[in-house]
Amino acid sequence: MDEYKLARGIGLVSLGVGLALLAAPARTTESFGMGERKKLGHFLGVRDLILAAGLLHSENPTPWLWARAISDAADAALLASGAAFGIFPRSRSILGVAVAASFSAFGFTLARRLG
Repeated sequence: MDEYKLARGIGLVSLGVGLALLAAPARTTESFGMGERKKLGHFLGVRDLILAAGLLHSENPTPWLWARAISDAADAALLASGAAFGIFPRSRSILGVAVAASFSAFGFTLARRLG
């Protein structure tokens, strides 16, 4: 498959998640396993929109893929530590950790193939 199309797909997912986090931050962070944290949702939404813009408009998406993969790894660490310390609901956070870690691994793999 074309790696550049995959990078664009990741950009479109980032755009959708970023918009969801800005439009309904408490509901979206709750669905990701972070509890109803509106300010965290706004922060993550802006981050995702910046990454989406880079992935969708850059001629070289590789640095943006690295940034996306690192941010997904940070999300997995945030969710895992939040669940471990009882800040986030464990039942929902575990799924969020798995999803974020999977997206991170995919992003790292794709960035290495493009770079």
